[in-house]
Amino acid sequence: MIEPRYTELLNLVNEEILQLQEQLRQQGVKHHLAAGIVLTGGAAQIEGLAACAQRVFHTQVRIGAPLNITGLTDYAQEPYYSTAVGLLHYGKESHLSGEAEVEKRVSVGSWVKRLNNWLRKEF
Repeated sequence: MIEPRYTELLNLVNEEILQLQEQLRQQGVKHHLAAGIVLTGGAAQIEGLAACAQRVFHTQVRIGAPLNITGLTDYAQEPYYSTAVGLLHYGKESHLSGEAEVEKRVSVGSWVKRLNNWLRKEF
């Protein structure tokens, strides 16, 4: 019953990905998602979501879980923490390598912002 809604949502995400890939292609940047798609966060644990996403995206889909964490591992190894842990790792690595300033890349930030705004509006 709820799968059609997931399919609809994932199709909207897929449209955005295809638009982003086209922008990257036009700029001569490699644009193929060769490694597939990783679902993160609490919603990634919804039963059947990965299979539904695989049908929509026509590529490999897996549920991401935090890697390389120490301390409180019993709590932080669940998929719903993967996004936050990944962002913390990214921030730490960027800071340590002296690249704290984020480069602008083909309006990826605006794509994420549009997706975030749409999700807030819908839910």
